[in-house]
Amino acid sequence: MWAVVAASGYKQAMESSDIRTEFLSAMAGALSRYGETTDGIEGPLRECARRLGVEASFFAVPTAVFASYRHNFEEQTVLVRTMDSGIDLHTLDLLDKTLSDVTHRRKSAAQGLAEVRLITSSPLRFPWYMRVLASGLGAAAFSVFLGGGAREIVAAVPVGLTVGLLATWARRNQSRSALLELVAGFLAAVLTLSLGHVLPHFHLATVVLAGLILLLPGLTLTLGVSELASRHLVAGSARLAGAVIALISLGFGVAVGYAVFTKFGWVPPLGPGRDAAGHLLTAVAVIASSLALMVTTNSRPRDIAVIIAAVAVAAYGARFGAWLIGPTVGVILAAVLLGLASNAWARLTSRPAAIPLVPGLAALVPGALGFRGISAFLREATGSLQILGVVLIIAGGLVVGLLVADAALPSRRPLRDD
Repeated sequence: MWAVVAASGYKQAMESSDIRTEFLSAMAGALSRYGETTDGIEGPLRECARRLGVEASFFAVPTAVFASYRHNFEEQTVLVRTMDSGIDLHTLDLLDKTLSDVTHRRKSAAQGLAEVRLITSSPLRFPWYMRVLASGLGAAAFSVFLGGGAREIVAAVPVGLTVGLLATWARRNQSRSALLELVAGFLAAVLTLSLGHVLPHFHLATVVLAGLILLLPGLTLTLGVSELASRHLVAGSARLAGAVIALISLGFGVAVGYAVFTKFGWVPPLGPGRDAAGHLLTAVAVIASSLALMVTTNSRPRDIAVIIAAVAVAAYGARFGAWLIGPTVGVILAAVLLGLASNAWARLTSRPAAIPLVPGLAALVPGALGFRGISAFLREATGSLQILGVVLIIAGGLVVGLLVADAALPSRRPLRDD
């Protein structure tokens, strides 16, 4: 009789352990798939495993998560592949809530596993045509941040719409997605140079950059430097490599388009560059870019006020930092302000700091200078190394600013044992 009871208890313990490890593995894959950083995956999952009574360790890279579980001197390692990863702030918000509920024992691991499966199987909030329109709206708004005027805004809209339509079509197939940056750069250059004959005297580089702004890997570049600074060398190196490949593809596509027009003498006259936009135009651009980023990051419409505030802090913080200590180092001040505001909001609402932080970082557009450097390198191989050096300084400045903000005001309160 006692043997039967012992065997039954052992079976129940193993089934419970299986549910817990299955939940942890599913949560790890979901967090990685929808854009969570290495620190945001490994730390919270270790704490959740400890609360669930599971001895576990996690190792996250941009394309996979390794989860190792130990039970009675036996170790099991699970590999979760996440090739189709991308930023999805609404899904990350829901996953963070589920992980917090299981960690604090408000829900069981079985309930958490069911929620993870439901969340990851849900479709995107915004249909494809809204994402295309957001690309056009974002191109117009970011052309203002890049120093454009009315002509640049008008020219950037069709370029952004074309790139958004191409991105929507390409991302439905993995083989097409691999050529997205290359083809997008070529089409953006060809369309911009063609518009130069219809709407003359606008700044060509500003329109090309604005049209491609949502494809530029500025956020990936910043996260890669941040993970290297946190000693996550594998994840950081992988992100940086992916960002460099994306920049090279975009730059090569633009260079080919420009070379074709140059060969046949079709390059229109270059319009003059402009200074920073006025306060009213900047305010309109902040609202427009916030709407575009809300769609492209799949955020909830009720968070639009938070996104607008984050983009405003980034845009005006960068201006203030440039006026105070220079445009390159001044980005540190903008990153500190953005990080403090995002972490304070996260502590007050118990929601992920990424909801305001990601759109704010996108508004700082560190990838724009990186793309310009790669493009210049492919065309003439002079002057581009200095520009790429400035990009790394900007990315490093963003990381330093965010590290200072996290040290001064962490986004999460420390957990206490019950």
